[in-house]
Amino acid sequence: MKKTLIYCAVWTIAFVYCGTITAAEKIDVSKVITKSDAEAVLGVPVNDAEGRNKKAADGFYDSEWSYYAVKGNKALVLNLFSPGRHAPPHLAETMFSAFPVGGGKSTKVDGIGDKAIFYHDKSGLEMMNILKGQVLLTIGIHGMPAKTAFEQEKSITKKILAKL
Repeated sequence: MKKTLIYCAVWTIAFVYCGTITAAEKIDVSKVITKSDAEAVLGVPVNDAEGRNKKAADGFYDSEWSYYAVKGNKALVLNLFSPGRHAPPHLAETMFSAFPVGGGKSTKVDGIGDKAIFYHDKSGLEMMNILKGQVLLTIGIHGMPAKTAFEQEKSITKKILAKL
């Protein structure tokens, strides 16, 4: 009987812990970084967010949203990815290690998440990829000098990671 109670207690704790992590990882990045936040970051009026939140029964979750300037070429791109239970082990970390795509040069960013890098993407975006646990966060800014984009992306990252 005692073994059964201990067994049940362990599984209950594990279930609650995993459920809490899964719920925390399912944040809508367009609700955390709002249209007014995007306008403040880019310094220009932006259109409503374009994107989607996609989820699956196994816990997979992807919140992918972009804000584009009403006029001009400025943009803010946000993506939060959390693999599901049926994903290969360490999928988010494997994906993180593939950045920047094409093997370009990146700069390690200390003090944000478990790992973070910053780089200029071939598409013209200043990119920051952040790994925190099994969550991969990607932020890109177009139409802004790299140094300014870097500071803005650090600020955005901290705001999003605070919700995890």
